[in-house]
Amino acid sequence: MKTVPLRWLIVAPFVVLALISGVTMYLVSTITISNIANTVGIQYIKEVEGRIYDRVQDFMAPLNNIVEVNLNAFSHRPELLNNLIPIASRFYEQAAPYAQMTFISIATVDGRYLASAQDPIRRGQHNIAANFVYKALTMEGFEYDPVNAIGAKIQSDPTFSYDPRVRPFYTDAIKERGMTWSDIHPYYGYPALGIGLSAPVYNVKGALLGVTATSIALIELDQYLESLKLVDGAYIFLAEKNGALIATSEQGELYRTADGVTTRANLNNHPNEIFQLASQNLEEGTQTLNIKGQEYLYYVRPITLKYGKSWLIGILIPSAYHKKVLTDYTHSTIIITLVLFVCIGLIGSLIARHIGKPIQLLNKAANDNNIKSIQVLPQPLSGIREINSLSQGLSSMADNLFDIMQNLEEKVSERTSYLQGENKHLLESSLTDELTGLYNRRGFNIAFDQVLKNVQKNKQQFTLVLCDIDHFKYINDKFGHTVGDFALVSVAMSLKKYARASIDIVVRYGGDEFALVFLNTDVAQVEKRLNSIQDECASTPVVKSEYITMSFGVVHVSEGSSISAEELIEQADKKLYQAKNDGRNKIVI
Repeated sequence: MKTVPLRWLIVAPFVVLALISGVTMYLVSTITISNIANTVGIQYIKEVEGRIYDRVQDFMAPLNNIVEVNLNAFSHRPELLNNLIPIASRFYEQAAPYAQMTFISIATVDGRYLASAQDPIRRGQHNIAANFVYKALTMEGFEYDPVNAIGAKIQSDPTFSYDPRVRPFYTDAIKERGMTWSDIHPYYGYPALGIGLSAPVYNVKGALLGVTATSIALIELDQYLESLKLVDGAYIFLAEKNGALIATSEQGELYRTADGVTTRANLNNHPNEIFQLASQNLEEGTQTLNIKGQEYLYYVRPITLKYGKSWLIGILIPSAYHKKVLTDYTHSTIIITLVLFVCIGLIGSLIARHIGKPIQLLNKAANDNNIKSIQVLPQPLSGIREINSLSQGLSSMADNLFDIMQNLEEKVSERTSYLQGENKHLLESSLTDELTGLYNRRGFNIAFDQVLKNVQKNKQQFTLVLCDIDHFKYINDKFGHTVGDFALVSVAMSLKKYARASIDIVVRYGGDEFALVFLNTDVAQVEKRLNSIQDECASTPVVKSEYITMSFGVVHVSEGSSISAEELIEQADKKLYQAKNDGRNKIVI
């Protein structure tokens, strides 16, 4: 075989790589620059969209949470509604942490009304509004008093007749018999849009007690979009499905009132032609728009809020920006890459020369067929640590060759045993979840395939359950990931407690989702175990007085039934989704 010098072996690859890299990058920059620019633009858009999506969800979350908390409290403790005055403190404390919260209220079936209210523009101080303090069905404003809840009357606030039972928030909630969103509307007397969420309150016997509601000002979303630092010529909008604008990245009116009639700004009649063109396609996805010879990347994504409300995020980025940036970057990269490869080639040549001489000495000693040739090598042989280590290793090998041969069989046996133990440990680690100690999804796939083969072969019945923790993101956001991890471990322990060891399968399927497989167990027994798990979750707080609930999707397979693992998982997932839609903390079989 023809040999080559070490110097050329090190230098030649760098020269070839430099040529290949230069030609490849030139072709990319001249032929596919447009496609790459679009990809970069889409990634940029999705990064911006992700921040907006999270901001909107976090912004709207208190609205849902407060209505749910109050609905639960009044439904289970209807005696709270006998005297509304102490509730003023409750509402005030609920609203204080949220600058966007304008109203938190309760209206009873007998017409009494109490609310914690805040100016949607000059925020920072909540007052109390009530229509029963001095005269029934007469609305008045009061200062908040930490001791007495309702303090002195605010003389500057108007006094007027007010029966909440004829207001839309009340009548719509009663009509829908559940959580109801109000239309987005301007606040009377204030240049800001707002939206509300209301829910009817029923006691355990189904009798109507009243309606609780919240409202938030949306001005912060408009300010947030305006504050985003985007590339020149970019636009963002937040709109309803009909194109009515909620917020935009550019200053402008979101609504106009003339002759007592309020008209919301809409994409299709916006002064900006870009928004008008965007209104023609509000379907989810990415597309390209051409406006007066300028190309834009246009991306739309729906934001799904709780209780059936859905908005749209729209982002338009000029394609020219990313093409220019990418072109400049590519040309600079080509030059820098070529220079680097040339420098590396020169350095490699010097290194090869420095390495070559001691390696030649080692090679001569190793091929001399004489152990003494290795033992007489000078020490240190080179200024390179690895070469010295190799030289010392060869010397040590010559000194201990006889002992190594005598103990070779024992060493091989020990090494084989060690590797077998390591392989077993690695296999177990790859199949189990580090946090909970349960099977992970890979372990589940292997175990479930084996179980499915056995039960179908032996014509046995079994049950697959998919479940997850309700509002797990809320636990992580409120208490931190340490408490979230504790909740996951606690759920894992409960699931293992009600599963039979070495018979049933318990899996952390991913995130806060778990899977269980019960063998030779009828549906009634499975449901009883799942009820026990729910009861244990309800009686054991994960932190302080915070409890978790779980939703379950159950698929039972009778004896002899033939069905694939994918079909079973799909059916269980649909039932879990149904349990979520039915209000969570449900078992759907």
